[in-house]
Amino acid sequence: MSTRGRISIQKKYETGIILLNRPETMNALQTGTLRELADSLAELEKDDQVRVILLTGGKNFCAGADIREMKGKTPEEAESFAKLGHSVLDQIENCTKPVLAAIAGYALGGGCELALACDMRIADETAKLGQPEVTLGLVPGFAGTQRLTRLVGASRAKEMILTGTVIGANEAEFIGLINRVVPEGKVMEHAEETARIISQRSPVAVRLAKEMINRSSEIEKGLAMMDVASFGLCFASEDHVEGINAFLEKRKPRFKGI
Repeated sequence: MSTRGRISIQKKYETGIILLNRPETMNALQTGTLRELADSLAELEKDDQVRVILLTGGKNFCAGADIREMKGKTPEEAESFAKLGHSVLDQIENCTKPVLAAIAGYALGGGCELALACDMRIADETAKLGQPEVTLGLVPGFAGTQRLTRLVGASRAKEMILTGTVIGANEAEFIGLINRVVPEGKVMEHAEETARIISQRSPVAVRLAKEMINRSSEIEKGLAMMDVASFGLCFASEDHVEGINAFLEKRKPRFKGI
């Protein structure tokens, strides 16, 4: 196993496992974490021994962007952060090898968007998924508005994003957000088995099939840039300041719409 600081990499047979390794923050995404994730993905994609990549976070997949890092960002800085997130998630989606997400615990905000960029999502019974950015005076900044809509349809996506509701694993499976639910503590076992099955198929056929599926549902670049711009614009609002402060102070936000 190799460690980059916030991320660990392990190879098991023909599966490369990326572990988000900041349990004290429930794997909250920082700028450094995103960059390390990009490097880890590139390393495994180039490794001829690896045929499938598995992304996990241990007891909690990823609780979203690091709120303490978000506090005080200018709109321009927020846009830069969103662009970095887009770049890394696009790297996952367009990776020439299948990328599976093994989800336990929280997958919220940027963490949910991280899972959405993967080719499949397997979750255990503890999983909680959602896009609660509106409770912080924000919008999903890593293309969650597009990828979630693609998976669950516009109406379900609007319900989750506009209310900020967090849902459990069974409901997430019902609406098509995850592929299947497995018993608590068994998510890695099932995800590794799925990876093993894929690794036994033709790598050329798997790569081409993924590429064709992606082309049929490609995100429009204009929409992605609107996503980034809207995320940055939120940082100029008083609602965003109130949302961040309320979160850190553990109270309900008092939004004024300005």
